[in-house]
Amino acid sequence: MKKKAENTENKGAIDKFCIAQEGKAKVSLIIAAVVVVATFGSVCAAAIRSNTGNVVPSENMELNVAEQYLAQAAFEASEKETAVATPTPEVVETSATEPRTTKRGGLTGNNVVNASDLQSLSDEELVDAILSGSAGVIDRSEIETDQSQNEDAGHTASGGDAPAPTDPPTPTPEPVVSSDPAIKLPNTSFTTVEGQAFDPLAGVTARTYTVEDETNGISYVIKDSNGETVSLENAQNTAGKYSITYSYELVPESEPREILAYELGIDVSQFQGSIDWDAVKADGIDFAFIRCGGRGYTQGGIYDDTRFYENVQGAKAAGVKVGVYFFSQAITPYEALEEASITLDKISGLGIDMPVVMDWETGGGYRTWDLYGQDFANVITAFCSTIAQNGYTPCVYLNTSDINNRLGGYSGDILSRYKLWYAYPYSCYSDGSFYQEGDMIPPRSFYFEYWQYSWHGDVAGISYDTDLNIRVIGKTTVTDPANVMTATAEWEVTATTDSATPSVDPTAPSDTTPDATDPTAPTDQTEPTESSDNTEPTSEPTSEPTDPEGGTDPTTEETPADPTGEGTVT
Repeated sequence: MKKKAENTENKGAIDKFCIAQEGKAKVSLIIAAVVVVATFGSVCAAAIRSNTGNVVPSENMELNVAEQYLAQAAFEASEKETAVATPTPEVVETSATEPRTTKRGGLTGNNVVNASDLQSLSDEELVDAILSGSAGVIDRSEIETDQSQNEDAGHTASGGDAPAPTDPPTPTPEPVVSSDPAIKLPNTSFTTVEGQAFDPLAGVTARTYTVEDETNGISYVIKDSNGETVSLENAQNTAGKYSITYSYELVPESEPREILAYELGIDVSQFQGSIDWDAVKADGIDFAFIRCGGRGYTQGGIYDDTRFYENVQGAKAAGVKVGVYFFSQAITPYEALEEASITLDKISGLGIDMPVVMDWETGGGYRTWDLYGQDFANVITAFCSTIAQNGYTPCVYLNTSDINNRLGGYSGDILSRYKLWYAYPYSCYSDGSFYQEGDMIPPRSFYFEYWQYSWHGDVAGISYDTDLNIRVIGKTTVTDPANVMTATAEWEVTATTDSATPSVDPTAPSDTTPDATDPTAPTDQTEPTESSDNTEPTSEPTSEPTDPEGGTDPTTEETPADPTGEGTVT
């Protein structure tokens, strides 16, 4: 303090004034700071309450900075709330052709895509892209082919870790269910001889809705040529022409019944050789699945079926409906997309009118042997969804083990979206015979539209064994009407050979011979009257008349009898 005082004494007037005001200045600065803080707090509170983007600039620089900070903070908070509330879009299978993009970009739904871009996606990403319509198809030039992989692998019934399905016992057909009940006659015309016994019901049967060759309950009515009803006894003993009308009362079943509506089909490849499709159609075949290509079951190379176009043209020209299948050995969604892409390329413009099938198969030593669960479902989805998005009906070929063991919990989803071609051959068709009305089909909890029931079909126009199929169109409920079936036959009864000249009993009295004992009959004593034609009687009396007076008739006895019996009197 002493030093400070000494210095003050040496200052000028101005210096002395400032030093004197130092204490007052400090107080003023403190008051100013308080005012600034209070003002700043008021502005902040007002900004938070209003929460608007319209802020009036303040002359105070610090206040402007504070306002900008608060506005930015409010904007960021609002942006975070919006992002949290926005749901993640669900991936839905679509057939739309509107271009779409994935997070990696470059994929379009209506243009051929770059294969390397697709290969960069994970299996799940690729399946999502296919389902949403973003993956498109792969250009044929980017798919390698290897015809050396084209082998006749045939069909397999095994499906992984399960044994081959065991055929049920040979189906025992139900009683014949006829769609055309009728009375069956051995002949429509009969001939017998007058007096010959005749059984009108011999060989006559009825075909009803449930029974073949029913012999009970058939009745008949016989009418002559005048339309009059006659008995069997009179008709068989009287020559003439008759009609027999047979009747059978058709009693309906107590409950309506279901009849399976179906079509017969085959599936073929180049290994069936040259096919006469007109003969195939004439043999009752309605449709055919024709192989367009496949993938090798060991090395996985893609190949073409060398008779595909020939078979399609021949079948369509003969009136056989055509579907297509690709023998699939895909083990990834990308391989399935390759197979679908090459199939679409081959069928373009052919007018395919049946499903396009992924004929996926496996067996011991097949490259597909270890495919299960979701991986398997992804493969099927990749192929079938691509087919659907290009305007065709997708279908998948599977056997029982593929469905139950390989797909497992994914089978319901797959079978609800795509048609099933069910492989389950019955041993009763190993002789090459066709499915017939009334035969049983495999009872399954899942629905199948196509059933492959034999691998050994004997089909006209094809030189080798051929797979046989039926298409289950549906079931028709039939309520049998109550009516009467009828049938008519002609019956002729001919006369016997001697009935034209009937014999006369020689002992019967004659109308022209007088009764010898009749007292009113004329005697020989009466002169005969001259006949009108003046002719002599041509016949002698059958017996010599007796003279009532004991004499003889002088007109008839020219030579008397010898009373002695020794000779004639001369």
